[in-house]
Amino acid sequence: MCRGQNGFAEKMGMETQEVFHFRLLVGIVLRVLCFLYGRSFLVKRPELSSPLVSYRRLQDGVAMFKDNMSPYDGDLFHFQPLLLRVCSLIDASNGTVFALFTGLDCLTATLLSISAGYYAKNSGSIQPKYISGLVFKCYLWNPITIACTAVLSISVLHNVLIAVLVYFFCSGLLLACVAVLSICTSISIYPLIIVASILLRFTSVRERVLTLSGLIFGFAAMVLLNWLLNDMNWNFLEDTYGFILHADDLTPNVGLFWYFFIQVFEHFRTFYLAVFQINLLVYVVPLLLSLRRDAHLHLVISLLLVAVFSSYPTLNDASTYLALLPMFEKYKKCEVASVKYQICEGLDPRYTLVTGCTIVTCVVLMPVMWHMWIVVGSGNANFYFAVTLIYNVAQILRFFSKHYIK
Repeated sequence: MCRGQNGFAEKMGMETQEVFHFRLLVGIVLRVLCFLYGRSFLVKRPELSSPLVSYRRLQDGVAMFKDNMSPYDGDLFHFQPLLLRVCSLIDASNGTVFALFTGLDCLTATLLSISAGYYAKNSGSIQPKYISGLVFKCYLWNPITIACTAVLSISVLHNVLIAVLVYFFCSGLLLACVAVLSICTSISIYPLIIVASILLRFTSVRERVLTLSGLIFGFAAMVLLNWLLNDMNWNFLEDTYGFILHADDLTPNVGLFWYFFIQVFEHFRTFYLAVFQINLLVYVVPLLLSLRRDAHLHLVISLLLVAVFSSYPTLNDASTYLALLPMFEKYKKCEVASVKYQICEGLDPRYTLVTGCTIVTCVVLMPVMWHMWIVVGSGNANFYFAVTLIYNVAQILRFFSKHYIK
């Protein structure tokens, strides 16, 4: 192999360029097969879509915009004016959009892989290439990411932004990291808590002031840009940020909001809504104190919190942080000493097996419980919510055990 190929493989954190191409090809083929033969079933799954990532809603909003109607009149469209304008300029078929989303997914997997390789190498891992390749496979071969690409979920765009953010974070590029975080926050608000991870990663006073001021400026710039693209009309705020914070759409999803607010009395709704939304912020300070030695782990747990406690989550929200789990193999065992492995105070593999199997089981049971509730009518909302609740609890227990917080 020539020196250039060796450099490429080293940067990708993989054994050879051929191995990378093989993994990439497998991921693409799986997506093509899923798009051709599984899309008709998957497009109906509430676990893969929400009002904030539905491609059909985006298409309807673009059609209204082209007919000189405001898509923000009503409760259909909840995307930013910037995305609306960009999509209105592109008249692409589903096949073309699928090809674009497949490319973006490959980019996401590559960026996560490189980021994991950087972290593993800097943390003294004895196998950074293996970890990098494992992260690549964990994302690109994940059935959830494959299914979301097949149904053209906008969550694919969200994931690539998160991957870019993680890449800049691991590379130590502060300004680029803050810029991408500003974009992510302007889309769904919840990624705002990632600023705590950046403050933990960049510790000087100058860097922290730059982080906070840059985030405020970047977010304000994105809001102003959307205002200009919306013909200087602020009505998009209620249908984007207001829609997220008020949790008005109670269509069942994999989150925790919908079931509770179906049951709660209307005059208590404002109070409990505030409790649910503030709940995400409660963990910021304790995590800063507990994980002050590892900003990268703090970042991944922040992604977990967003995936669990946002108002309209999908299964794909968890794909990025789950793919990054192999980065933290140092919490499982120490470096090799002589010939024997020394077990450290870290993540017990038994908990990995239990929580992993629980998550997989819940994902499999979600369509079953939905069918029993909605199609057959032999169940009720409790059936479906019980599975989603266990799914979210398993995600939390995956990290918030004494084995990680030690």
